[in-house]
Amino acid sequence: MNLILHKDTVYETVESEYYTGHQPVKIVKGEPSLSWKGGKIPIEEWNKILAFFKWSYDETKSETQVRLLYNPTENKWAAWAFPQEHGTGMTTKEIDGVDKDTQREKFSGYIVNGTVHHHCSSSAFQSGTDKDNEQSQDGVHITVGHMDTQKYDIHARVCRSNSMYSCSYSEWFDYPDEWTSILPKKFINEAVKEVLVTPPSEPSFPEEWKSNLIKVEKSIYSGWSGRRNYSNDDWYQSQKTHFNTPTKLPAEYTEEEKKEEITKLIKEWLDENGDSLQMDAMDLLEMWEYVLIADKVIDLNEAIDKMEITETEFESYCQSITLDEANNHMDDTVEKEDITIEGDIKYTDHYGSYGL
Repeated sequence: MNLILHKDTVYETVESEYYTGHQPVKIVKGEPSLSWKGGKIPIEEWNKILAFFKWSYDETKSETQVRLLYNPTENKWAAWAFPQEHGTGMTTKEIDGVDKDTQREKFSGYIVNGTVHHHCSSSAFQSGTDKDNEQSQDGVHITVGHMDTQKYDIHARVCRSNSMYSCSYSEWFDYPDEWTSILPKKFINEAVKEVLVTPPSEPSFPEEWKSNLIKVEKSIYSGWSGRRNYSNDDWYQSQKTHFNTPTKLPAEYTEEEKKEEITKLIKEWLDENGDSLQMDAMDLLEMWEYVLIADKVIDLNEAIDKMEITETEFESYCQSITLDEANNHMDDTVEKEDITIEGDIKYTDHYGSYGL
C-alpha cells in the first residue's frame, strides 16, 4: 500500500472502475506495538549482567553497560561488557579501539540487538541521553536501577527504525514452560519482570569484564590562573586554598546529565541525613557556600572524628588562632605585651565576618 501525506492528511492509493488516484485513510487512534518473535534471552545470561552491575556499582559507584548480541541463525543470545569508561558518575561510554574490535570477533554471526545499563542507586528510567543513544539502535534497551537494594528496579523499551515501543518482558526473556499452563499471559509478563529484578543467588560473570572497565580521570577547573588542573583523587591532597570561582563540571556534560547526577546525589544525601538533621532540599540550598568548600575540609573533618574533638574544644582552638593572627597583624610600632583586647572583635575573610 502506497501512502502519502498532504496537509496533515494521510492518503492511500485507490483504483476502481471509475476512479484512479488517492483517498483519505481512516485512522484509528491507538498505541503502536511491536512484538519480538525470535529466540529468548536465557536468565543465566541475564544474571551475569546483574552480577556485573552489582560488582561494578560497589567498586566504582558509576554506571556501566553491557551489549546484548543475537545470533539469528542459531536463535542464541550472548551478553558482553566491552571496554568502557568508568569513574564518570551517571554516564557510561564504550571505548573504541583494538581491544573492542578483538573482543567483538569472538561473536562471529552475532548482531547487536540491545543494550543494558544501570543507574546506580537511582530508579530505572529512560533518560534523554538514553533515548538519543538508543533511537538509532534496533533492539531491546534496558535500564536497571536501585543497585543498592535487595530488589532492583527495571525499565525496558524496544527500538526499530528510529521508533520506540513498550517492551513485553515475556517476549524477550526465557521462562519455564509450565508457566504457560498455570498462569494467564498477562501474569507471565509480571512474573518474568519479578525474576529480572531479583539479584542472583550465586552471582558470577566473565573475569574479563572487570579489566574492561577503564578508569577515567576528569579534570576539574580550579579557577586559579597558573595552577594545574587536578584529577578527582589528587584534588583532595592539594593545598587548602580558597578559590574565587566555584568548581564546575566539565563542559562535555549535557544539561540533562548534570541534572540527573546532582539530583541523584542530593536525594542520596537527604535519604541518609535528612531525617536526623531535619533538613529538606531547600535547607540544603541554604548551605550552598558550605557545599562549595566541603572538599577543602575533608582532612579537618577526619581529624575531628578520629580525635573525638568537641565543639567547645574546636571553638577554643579557633579563638586561639584568631588572637594570634590579630597580634601578628598589629602595628610594628606597638609593643605586643602592652596590648589588651577587649570587646567584640570581628575579622573579615572571603566568606564574610565572624566574631570571637
